[in-house]
Amino acid sequence: MSVYIRLVPEALASAEPSGGPLDMQYEDEPGTVTYEYDLHPSGALRILRVSENAPHVVEGFYGPGAWLQVAGTYLRAGSAY
Repeated sequence: MSVYIRLVPEALASAEPSGGPLDMQYEDEPGTVTYEYDLHPSGALRILRVSENAPHVVEGFYGPGAWLQVAGTYLRAGSAY
């Protein structure tokens, strides 16, 4: 399942217009790559690109105050802190 994130407006770069929360999407590529997330003990959100027979790759990282909500697949195993 893909991962969807709602960010707080303050998480955007100051050069970008902000009209409210921004939705970020990490879309799965069927048969090759899936995206999963996990939470650091600090509350930071980490997005991982997961491929079969390859190490997980950190695709995105959001501080604990930068995101409001996340939906998708929670990391099953294989990429500890």
